[in-house]
Amino acid sequence: MPSAADTLILHGNNLDDNRGCQALRWSTQLILDRYLPQYRRLHANIFFNNHPHFQSREADGNSVGQLWEVRRRGTPGFYLWGTGLVRSRILGRFPRMKVHRALDHAAGVLAVGGDNLSYDYGFLATLLFFSPLEAAVLKGVPAVVWAGSIGPFSSRPAWERRFSDLLARVDLITVREPLTQAYLEDLGIRDNVRRVADPAFLLPACPTQLPAEIERALQAGAIGINLAPLMTRYNGLSARDWMTRAVQMVAEVRRRMTAPIVLIPHVMMSPQIFPANDDYGFLKALRERLPPDARDDVWLYDARQDDCRQIKWVISRLRVFAGSRTHSTIAALSSCVPTFCIGYSAKSRGINLDIFGHEQWVSHVSGLAASRLAERIESLLDSQAAVRSHLKSVIPTCVENARKNGEFLADLMKERGRGKGMLARG
Repeated sequence: MPSAADTLILHGNNLDDNRGCQALRWSTQLILDRYLPQYRRLHANIFFNNHPHFQSREADGNSVGQLWEVRRRGTPGFYLWGTGLVRSRILGRFPRMKVHRALDHAAGVLAVGGDNLSYDYGFLATLLFFSPLEAAVLKGVPAVVWAGSIGPFSSRPAWERRFSDLLARVDLITVREPLTQAYLEDLGIRDNVRRVADPAFLLPACPTQLPAEIERALQAGAIGINLAPLMTRYNGLSARDWMTRAVQMVAEVRRRMTAPIVLIPHVMMSPQIFPANDDYGFLKALRERLPPDARDDVWLYDARQDDCRQIKWVISRLRVFAGSRTHSTIAALSSCVPTFCIGYSAKSRGINLDIFGHEQWVSHVSGLAASRLAERIESLLDSQAAVRSHLKSVIPTCVENARKNGEFLADLMKERGRGKGMLARG
């Protein structure tokens, strides 16, 4: 198995099909290259990452490979694996995982998924992402929650106690927004917690070749919109009803605004992994369903071949942006583009509180009707100069706070290294 004593295990980040996960991976690599260049990296996840960006284009030069639990959905092995996971949940245990064996000779494990330590993706997923942390703590391997948004777990009090006990025993928790820090403090978890910013604030923007109509729209001061099919998990709507509402949203924005609109996908998942989680397919169908009078000057950016840095470059050229994918909004905010966040969990609220000190530019997707989105975009357009000025004043601090992930981790590894040396000499 590709692991060694000088290897850090990066566990839980999703596939490069999700450009937010790709942004988190690349920016984490930048931080580790700067602060811990002596460590190699093992990329561990639930599914095999076979995206070309991961395999060949801008691959991690310090990687020793990847480790996954199951190659893809739909295979007999997937269903056997899933049965074992359900059994673990029934028995009240964290599931056994392949990554546990890789911990035996690793230098440490980083839980790098951003918001995996929550119920946002289902309770079974929560157990999967906590399990390597528990195994690391039991083995005495440095365990780190990397730039996370955590919880809340209060809907399952018994599990909240177990999760909080484990979180109190990991070596380091870096949190990317204040709501997570406050929640951990309420649980009595303080000493191992450090405030940072999401690593993706460090992601550079890189130009890409665009179709003429997208280029013209951007030069004309386009409004960018990202709406994701994943929102059905959080707004209580069926897929059909969410599509209907999303069409109404874009149509209402189009009728009220004179600026062109660019629909921007940020997650383009393979049908073999997450068939109902493809922004491009969703936005393509949305545009086709727009009434003829609302379709004029609404364009779909085909980002399927572009990486997260190129999508960020497109987003950076918008007049304003409204997005439901967290890292699409981070791409906008870090580019000082006035942004309205369509949230589904504490992370979007927390990031907005961190940057603005209020929640004027964020709304939960369940309360977002068509007219509400258009009103918030209109308000953002009216306030764009002030918002852009504010972002220019605070984003440099976010960039520095993103680097602190590396500083805190380097300090931990240095301290743990000294401890090992003292034990050896003793």
